[in-house]
Amino acid sequence: MRSSRRVSCTCLVAMVMSAAALVPSEAQAAKTSLLSTLAAMPAPPAAPVGAPGTARVTETPNPPIAVPGVTLKTRDGYRDTKWHDLDAATGRGYCLVSRTGGLRWMSSWGTSSRSNPEDLELDRLIEKDGKVSLERTKVHFDPSDASITGMGTARVELHEVARNAQGVVAWAFRDGRDVVILARKVDRGVESRPADSEEGLIPFASAEGCPFAGARLDARKPEAGSIAQLSGTLPAKGEGKDKVVPQFTVDASLSRVARDTEPKLAVRIRIRE
Repeated sequence: MRSSRRVSCTCLVAMVMSAAALVPSEAQAAKTSLLSTLAAMPAPPAAPVGAPGTARVTETPNPPIAVPGVTLKTRDGYRDTKWHDLDAATGRGYCLVSRTGGLRWMSSWGTSSRSNPEDLELDRLIEKDGKVSLERTKVHFDPSDASITGMGTARVELHEVARNAQGVVAWAFRDGRDVVILARKVDRGVESRPADSEEGLIPFASAEGCPFAGARLDARKPEAGSIAQLSGTLPAKGEGKDKVVPQFTVDASLSRVARDTEPKLAVRIRIRE
């Protein structure tokens, strides 16, 4: 269930420039935000032994304690194995996230009982009282005994970094060394190449059935610049031959020039029909 899809930096820039030149696009001017205006995701506190959300400490409780926002279904697999499916409650804003390769945003995660344990994240986009936040629960899943362990939960308030007339909204927050940009209805994305990587490759982000998704920009060397991109689909307009399915692209870049007192995040939204 792991995948790492990447593309060279030179090819990526060429692809983006070609797409912008050849595809009709309605784009807003880029909106800039200072890096200091973005809130940082705190480290989740360790869940105390026996607390709600800890499904396995020294032995699996019977029945196991549920981790809110995710359910586990098990069925018979090949020969003496079992097949496990973790399903996120996407209708309530939850999404499973894997950091293997590029970010993978998933409505479900499937694996065999013979697979190695996995560390995942269970993210939830929350809107309340005019504010938007991201709640993150660290989840450890051991397929050998079908145990799910909630390792702690943290929450960060999101900063709106762009919005267009069609209702596409982009948010951002700081996550360790990275800046993460998020939007709803995202199908895929491209992340910045890590500053400490010697490869000329840039990882992709993928979204499979989640109500939102994001991509990372490495913020450690803003003077060198970093870029990320999210793409998604809006509801269809018209019928029959007049039917069109608008698509949107969120372009994000992080940079710092000599005259800047601190790094800036620039974000623009483009609509293609």
